[in-house]
Amino acid sequence: MEATVTTDSAAIAGVWILRSFHIEEAGTGRRTLPFGPDPSGALIMHPGGRMIAVLTPKAAAQPATEAERAEAYRTMVAYSGRYRLEPPDRFVTTVDVAWFPGWVGTDQARTYTLAGDRLDIVSAPVRLAGSDVPAVGVLSWAREKAGG
Repeated sequence: MEATVTTDSAAIAGVWILRSFHIEEAGTGRRTLPFGPDPSGALIMHPGGRMIAVLTPKAAAQPATEAERAEAYRTMVAYSGRYRLEPPDRFVTTVDVAWFPGWVGTDQARTYTLAGDRLDIVSAPVRLAGSDVPAVGVLSWAREKAGG
């Protein structure tokens, strides 16, 4: 199916289940899997303009120590806000709730393509901790069918 972009929020509205997530370095194309080879995640894009996303590594044992709880917090992403679609291929979320307080009040811009029941999203380039090389997050989502 051919990938498209749209400014019709009804086309991307729905519940999306994370299928893959990797970080890709600009220039080198080097890929890393920050949440492992089988991450978990859900993205809800409400047609009224609200989104919420939660991403984690695949479920593991309940954290028992302070270090394990810190690692669980470090290896997750969770945020919500009002979103808008901007031509030709961007959606921007004005974050009002986030696991990372520095995101609250910011606009988080992403590019996207839609191919039937597949939604691919690429984050804006950022410099990761300990690196001078910009990188993007690349996420692929599948639309959840009614009834799970």
